[in-house]
This record gives sequence, structure tokens and C-alpha cells, in this order.
Amino acid sequence: MRERESGFDIRKYHKLPKNIDILTYSFPCQDLSQQGRQKGIKSGTRSGLLFEIERILNENKGNLPKILLLENVKALASKKFILEFNSWIKKLEEFGYTSSWKIINSTEYGSVQNRERVFMVSVLERKKFDFPIGSKNNKNVKDIWLKNDKHSFLKLNDNNYINKFTISKNNIIKSFINNWSNFNSENYIYSLEGKGPTLTASGANSRLKFLINNEIQIMNSCEAYLYMGFSKNDFNVVKETNLLTDSKIIFTAGNSISIEVLEKIFEKIIKDYF
Repeated sequence: MRERESGFDIRKYHKLPKNIDILTYSFPCQDLSQQGRQKGIKSGTRSGLLFEIERILNENKGNLPKILLLENVKALASKKFILEFNSWIKKLEEFGYTSSWKIINSTEYGSVQNRERVFMVSVLERKKFDFPIGSKNNKNVKDIWLKNDKHSFLKLNDNNYINKFTISKNNIIKSFINNWSNFNSENYIYSLEGKGPTLTASGANSRLKFLINNEIQIMNSCEAYLYMGFSKNDFNVVKETNLLTDSKIIFTAGNSISIEVLEKIFEKIIKDYF
């Protein structure tokens, strides 16, 4: 498991390295998510890039990866798209893979972020994968917040007022700013004392807002990385390249996968199969 390779344009990728242990894959979620057009997994759509994985497996039938790992939005397993998802699972069966999938909230594996995603592990030789058991954690957003860091602030006017904070079943403590924006999702603010909502690459949830000492602060790029489970050193490596603005760094975080969940799944895969 020492060799690692990442393909940048899957459409131009053909020959796999020999003896691959794990191949991770996904596809753009816009055609599945509620924020997108929900076209589904069809050829010609962005989500249709999934079929490039089928092509690669076909071209490498004598050298298939031992394990495949998929992550995507939970809408993949919704009533609207479950038939397409099951069709993909059947295609993998034809290659000899047994697939197990689960919708996982990253808080189950130690994250302060509520991030529900579909994870699927497909194993050659008809070996079924059992996902690691999750548990509650006592960490909240305040545990990753950098109170001495620079933040952008939201300035309210006299017509704006903040409603009473409420606690959701997922332990998200949130409120609503009245008369602030015509876009409903832009009006939510959160407390550091609870778990946080899903960070996204764009839209209102790429600008998560928290009430701190009577000020509304916006999550910065380093906190976005910590929120996803990366370390501060991981953030510094990206920041020091000077290739990305802070907003682009947050974009990459919102497009990422919960590190806590990945680590638990990889640990279980290694324990069970290697």
C-alpha cells in the first residue's frame, strides 16, 4: 500500500498500475444535489463521469483493484436516484465486486460538522465490508475555532434582528437574521457551542456565520480545513503555495471529504483485508 497515484482527467486515464489495493472514486454531485438540476447519472452529464470508472475497469480486467471506495451526496441513495445507484452496484457485481454502502453523518466518527454522505466499499472475491461502528462525540465548533485569527464580520443595520437560537436534533444551534437577505439560506447564523452544518464549495454554506461576543464572524479558510478534519499543517501546506485565494481554499474544503470518516473506513479496510 505504499504506491499512490492520482489521475487528473479521468477521461484520459487508461492503464492502471499493477496490484492496486484501493481505488477511490467519485463524480460531480451537481446533477444529484438539491442545489443542482437533478439530471441524474446519465451520459453527457457531469455525474455521468462515473461511467469512466466502468470503462477503466473494463480496460483492466486482469488487473482490477482489490477494493473500490466511493463517496458522494446522500441524494445518490434517495428514491429519485436509487435505481441508477443500484444499476451501478450491479455493474460492479459483473466485475466480481461485492458492495456495501451506508449514509454516514461525519459527527458519528468524531467531526464537529454535520455532513451526511453516501460511502460505498466494493470488495473483490465476494467479501462483504462491515462499516465501523460510529459513536457520539462531545466536540463542538468551538473546538476548531481560531479565536485569535483574522475573520470577516457581518454588519447588521437597525432593521435586522436575530431570533432566539434553537437546537436541532443534530445538535446544531442556530438562529435567523430577519430582514437581511432575500435568500433564505443566507440568513442563518450558528453558535460555536453546538455542531455545525455542512460546509459547501459555494452558496450560503460556503460562508458559515457564527455569533461570537455579539459579533457575527464568518468561518475563515483555515477553520474550513479544520472543520473538514484536516490539520493546521495541512492548511499551511496549501496556503504557502500561494496558488489559491482564501475563498478558493474554502472552495476546496467544501468539495472535500470528511477526514475523520475516511480515516475510520481506511483503518477498518486495512484491519479486515490487509
